[in-house]
Amino acid sequence: MIIHHSEDRALIVVSKGQKLVSTLTKDVCDLGLRGGLISGLGALIHVELGYYHLEHKDYLRKTFSEMDYELISLTGNISLKDGNPYIHVHAALGDNQFRVFGGHLFEAEVAVTAEVSIIPLGKMPVRELDKNIGLATICKIQ
Repeated sequence: MIIHHSEDRALIVVSKGQKLVSTLTKDVCDLGLRGGLISGLGALIHVELGYYHLEHKDYLRKTFSEMDYELISLTGNISLKDGNPYIHVHAALGDNQFRVFGGHLFEAEVAVTAEVSIIPLGKMPVRELDKNIGLATICKIQ
């Protein structure tokens, strides 16, 4: 749900049961945002995180579904990848033993709420494959 949108800021609240990254992608498209910086917090479940192995040029993926996790920090950006808006975010999560872990966030279900702030850039960063790294990285602005 888009709570607020202006030239210099957007506040999006993602409700319990919704997919976080998918919902943010849809809302970014609906708002017509051209790039942006993302930060947020909340609570998640069924979280798929990744750790990128540069040597193998592949992600080690792990799903965390044992409990609800505090979304201590969500940080990232909005860019264009393969012609479509791309939400690139990393997440730091906390468990009920107060341990913290994190990584690249592929997707997660919102367990309680997720409150996400976006600072629009006004221009769209573009990602293209960097063969040396094996990932699509930001290489230009359009």
